[in-house]
Amino acid sequence: AADPWSEESKGLDPSAFSPEWPDSLKRFVERSFSACSVRARDKLEIQLKQIISSASNNKKINIIDWDNRPLPKACDIIPKGKPVTLPAKRSSGSAELSGSFEDFDSEERKERRLRRFQQEAEAAKKAASENALTLLPAVPNKKDVVNWDADTIVGTCTRLEKSYLRLTSAPDPSLVRPLPILHKTLDLLKKRWVEESNYTYICNQFKSLRQDLTVQRITNDFTVEVYELHARIALETNDLGEYNQCQTQLKQLYSMGLSGHPMEFLAYRILYFLYTQNKADINTTLATMSTDEKHDSVVKHALDVRSAMATGNYHAFFNLYASAPNMGGYLIDNFIDRERCIALQKLCKAFRPRLSMAFITKELAFDTIEACAEFLASLAISPSDGEQAQYIDMKLAYPYAAAAMKKYEKVDIKGQIY
Repeated sequence: AADPWSEESKGLDPSAFSPEWPDSLKRFVERSFSACSVRARDKLEIQLKQIISSASNNKKINIIDWDNRPLPKACDIIPKGKPVTLPAKRSSGSAELSGSFEDFDSEERKERRLRRFQQEAEAAKKAASENALTLLPAVPNKKDVVNWDADTIVGTCTRLEKSYLRLTSAPDPSLVRPLPILHKTLDLLKKRWVEESNYTYICNQFKSLRQDLTVQRITNDFTVEVYELHARIALETNDLGEYNQCQTQLKQLYSMGLSGHPMEFLAYRILYFLYTQNKADINTTLATMSTDEKHDSVVKHALDVRSAMATGNYHAFFNLYASAPNMGGYLIDNFIDRERCIALQKLCKAFRPRLSMAFITKELAFDTIEACAEFLASLAISPSDGEQAQYIDMKLAYPYAAAAMKKYEKVDIKGQIY
């Protein structure tokens, strides 16, 4: 038999239909071509071949109700005066689809859908019940669910001094000191620091003390005291990495309402952010501060330092440096040289041709002219002798002051410049 959709024929030749085709299939093909535009004809031919081949291979060519079967998707013309059933968008098999949308709301279809939904709901409920039994046993298994309250230990060690070792397994109560012993340990460490000032030893002992507090889940005013004291000692010895660890923990402890010195350490935190040039955290801190915090004298000093740096007021900055409360001066010491380089650049631009060493020493907050000269020498700037005093040629000094800023460009996660 000839191909009914051959290239030689622009129309549909009924005589080319296979004699095995039922009359309903022939009418289906005719209706399909009648409802298809010229530009979609190639696509329709491909779809018809697939539909008829599938029906023939599955031996359903005489079973399918071709008169009511939806037309292929390529059909894009609706004949006038005759409704055309378009294909469903979702189909499990084009050749096996029977019926039309007209019987979608029939009682039989509704009943089938209702039974299917009920079966799916029952299956989902059964699966959920099985999962619940698997994941949440009636009697919790300690191997599967960690019960922190039950697993919290109470130490039995009575040694006041103990080296810090990073835990690689569950803590042994015989190696952990209980709270009364930890109180005595803190008193001993205070005395040792005053008498010996051996930071390597003190830091190791404080880390061990903090570890014993952590594994026993001790969170009280004593915990705050330990972290505050360690943070201050770290600042005094310029260990900003250890200080930052204590500062982070103290912020959490203060949020729990424990007593301590939150204003003092809030001021330190602001100064630390100024050192690391962490503008995002500075803005976050300012946005979350209360009015009382902003008016606290210690916090206000830190905010004034920030304002002086933001506006480039180096004269105000160095005056604030000289009057820093508590241990704020130790933190500012870490970025004072950076601010001195910035101030020196401004002095070089504003004062020509030269400035006396005495004036520069005062403006950059040095105690002596010798200390100022040592700082300038580290930048490769040498003073010249004048008639009455030493002076600096500001035009020659500017390139060296600008080049010195390169070493302050990056700060690592612990706050160390590299």
